[in-house]
Amino acid sequence: MTTDDPNVALADALRDLIRGEGVRRASHDLRVDGKDVSALFLRLLESEGYVEIQIDDIPVQPGERVPAFCIAGGKAHFGWVFWELFSPDRKRKLFGSQDKNEKGDWSIMLARSTRVHACLSRKESMDVDRPSSL
Repeated sequence: MTTDDPNVALADALRDLIRGEGVRRASHDLRVDGKDVSALFLRLLESEGYVEIQIDDIPVQPGERVPAFCIAGGKAHFGWVFWELFSPDRKRKLFGSQDKNEKGDWSIMLARSTRVHACLSRKESMDVDRPSSL
């Protein structure tokens, strides 16, 4: 069903962004025609199963990752929460953005005390030896 209602079209576009359908999951501006649509984006995140949660409280084990968004400065930054392993005894849990910097590292890395919007039910396996390939 198509609609000419711009509010419905905007909600559909934001939902596609959340789902990663037809658009690359990355960092996206949440201003449309000069209007901040962050509140709508947050409501849609919730309807898609995302919850606001501190990274440290996300139930994820080494070898798993959870999709998440960091909402800051009028932008939605997509990434993953996972454990980065340095050695068998040294690891850290973090949010790493899908966007990378010129070195190939995550352009946004957030510590365990930061709150993000994560979809715990969409946890998936990952290669612990190649976390930067996320």
